[in-house]
Amino acid sequence: MSGTRRRFRPRWWAALVTLVFAALTIHLGHWQGARAQYKIDQQRQLDSALAAPPMSVWDVPRASLDPSSKAMTSGSNGVSDPSSDNAPGIAFRYRSVSLVGEFQPNALYFLDNKIQDGKAGYGVLQLFRAYRDRETADTAGTKWLLVDRGWVAADADRSKLPALETPRGRVEIKGRVNLPVSRNPGTADNQSGTARLNYVNLAELASRSTQPLEAFLIEQTDGAGFLNTPRAAPAANYQKNLAYQVQWYAFAALAAILFLLLSFKKEPTA
Repeated sequence: MSGTRRRFRPRWWAALVTLVFAALTIHLGHWQGARAQYKIDQQRQLDSALAAPPMSVWDVPRASLDPSSKAMTSGSNGVSDPSSDNAPGIAFRYRSVSLVGEFQPNALYFLDNKIQDGKAGYGVLQLFRAYRDRETADTAGTKWLLVDRGWVAADADRSKLPALETPRGRVEIKGRVNLPVSRNPGTADNQSGTARLNYVNLAELASRSTQPLEAFLIEQTDGAGFLNTPRAAPAANYQKNLAYQVQWYAFAALAAILFLLLSFKKEPTA
């Protein structure tokens, strides 16, 4: 009595395609895993920085953007890439600081296209002269910093910038060290002579103010001039990379399973 049975009869081209596809997807899975591990390490550093006690801004090595020099800048927008491990201030990013100094009323800027709770507005940035001596205005011990005061809603008339008061005299502020976001491709250039900004270029703002601006900014969280903007805890978002890693490995496994299933052929038996 004749019948059929399955025999393993793979085709060479199917084996080759499966091998190449599996190798590619496994490689992509490894790459996503490495990215996830890098971000996990970043998250540990972020958590450690946020939990650390407040530090003095003078503990951050001086790396100023001299208005007469572009030495501290990189990239097309003149701002160090915040993702770079060599960016000025990166080792102190998100560390809490407390400062005493004076806001400069003639150096108030509005970063355009900032959305808060679905509303259009501006990020408010202002030059701040910090004093090392918290009691006296010792000009020999000062740092010029850009302070992110928070967010303000835009006027219905886009030609008008919000009217904001500048705290007068010596004030105390609290915040955390941060780095400016790199300029997105296609973003329009900043117009000289206007307080409206399309992106933050520390070298450019140092040139405007004629002061040696530090190569990092202070994201204000409390104190005079703070606009009570909620500050989200920074997150490295490694979960997405882990999901992609599993997805690529699943593709490789699926390809191998399909190859095996389709390689068994029915053959008649004697």
